[in-house]
Amino acid sequence: MRKLLALFLLCALAACQSESRSGKSAQRIELLTPSGDVIQTTLVVSASDQEKGLSGKRDDEFGADEGMLFFYLNEDERHFWMPDTYFDLDLFYMDKDLRITEIIRRLQHYVGRANPDLIPRARGVWARHVLEMKSTSAVAQRLKTGDVLKWQGTDSLKETEERLRRSPTVN
Repeated sequence: MRKLLALFLLCALAACQSESRSGKSAQRIELLTPSGDVIQTTLVVSASDQEKGLSGKRDDEFGADEGMLFFYLNEDERHFWMPDTYFDLDLFYMDKDLRITEIIRRLQHYVGRANPDLIPRARGVWARHVLEMKSTSAVAQRLKTGDVLKWQGTDSLKETEERLRRSPTVN
């Protein structure tokens, strides 16, 4: 009986760790815009979560005031594509202080992955972080180059970055 209980506990622990890595328990923060709008944001930091992004997320599963923040620890040329997406996106490229440096509007969605050559891709843009929002979002439409978003999380932006630098699963 003890062996069975120990096996069960080990399996439960492994499932929790797997869930954490898969993004199911991804960190949520709020980003405050200069106009006072609040963007409910999912923070994605691991390579696997970043690769998945919003793929498979249906239109009714992602609200107009929601965003997905691709959080990186260094600046680099960022490339995004739209496999298995169900709504068009606006991409906001930002520096380390969350200042929007460039915007790509209305990147078209593409349902499925059957023909990779047809999947829309954004041109490469040099940035630290990238925020994705629905193109139809009134909040997204009000954002402009030069706007600085304010981080509203349990930890500050700097504390989050320091914690992630110590993590082995972060890019």
